[in-house]
Amino acid sequence: MRAARRVSILFGVVAISGATFGPASLAAQTTTGSCVVTPAIASGADACQKARDLFAFVMPQAGVALSGGNPVLGEGGTMGGWGKRAISARLTAVQGQLPRNTVPLSVTGASSSDFGAENTYVPVPSVDAAIGLFAGVPAGLTNVGGVDVLLGVTYLPDVSERDLRFAPKSGSFALSYGLRLGLLQESSLVPGISVSAMRRKLPTVALDYRPGNDSLSVGDLAVTSNTYRLVASKRFTLFGLAAGVGRDEIESTAGMYAVVNETVAAVPVRSEVTLSGLRNEVSRNTAFVNASFGLSITRIVAEYGWSSKGTIDETVNQFGGKRANDAYRYASLGVTVRF
Repeated sequence: MRAARRVSILFGVVAISGATFGPASLAAQTTTGSCVVTPAIASGADACQKARDLFAFVMPQAGVALSGGNPVLGEGGTMGGWGKRAISARLTAVQGQLPRNTVPLSVTGASSSDFGAENTYVPVPSVDAAIGLFAGVPAGLTNVGGVDVLLGVTYLPDVSERDLRFAPKSGSFALSYGLRLGLLQESSLVPGISVSAMRRKLPTVALDYRPGNDSLSVGDLAVTSNTYRLVASKRFTLFGLAAGVGRDEIESTAGMYAVVNETVAAVPVRSEVTLSGLRNEVSRNTAFVNASFGLSITRIVAEYGWSSKGTIDETVNQFGGKRANDAYRYASLGVTVRF
């Protein structure tokens, strides 16, 4: 029983650590992964099922934080021509849920357990920029067809705490990129309206957890989000408003390897659980509003958004009445500089 409980703790740490520090995906549309248990034991099947379900439940929440709402806080239209820029530094957090209970593994194969859930916030810091490429074609009081390039950088720290090490594999920063097309250029009388597409990423990380003589390694834990947005905005001297809707397509991948050492009837037993090719994919709709305050160059911007329920591959295990495809609220706070 102690060995089974340790395996459950290890996989729980993977899910909780992934959500706390950033990597994520959305509600489970598909959750796959090939599992091998050596030596083959009945509880191994339950360990693999619980790992998949934890991954499907937790990763979507960080994916919502990665996607966020407005590509550049407070901005709705294009920049208005070559070289004009806007840069925003923000912290986006999802009001999410994390598993609460540690549960034993079943000795008869995959079975349903209730991990419970408790409220938490899943944060992702980033810096985003819009750089004007083309001002568009004049059309009355506005321009139509302006083009901006969108760039972004997300950050994850190297975290070490007792038996846990959470480290980005190729640096703590990951680059995001995309394009924005102006439908209307903002003017004194006309709001700015644009559509955009952006590919966002979190740094690929590795996680190591070594309680006592057991160990858990998670390699190539990565999250990618393709975001599509329709945004409108208007500034009024010191105040500004923006609102938008969109679609997020998010994918999370990882591989897990655990070793549990136990003594049964005075005989040392070493069990290995490998879960390779773990992948979670989903699509969600989103809607958001921005409010800004400040001078024309520098503004403080707050964002509030909603990510809809997603399609779901039902989980075997339960999470205190919460589901992997639940809707989530998110919020951002940042500063945008236009120059």
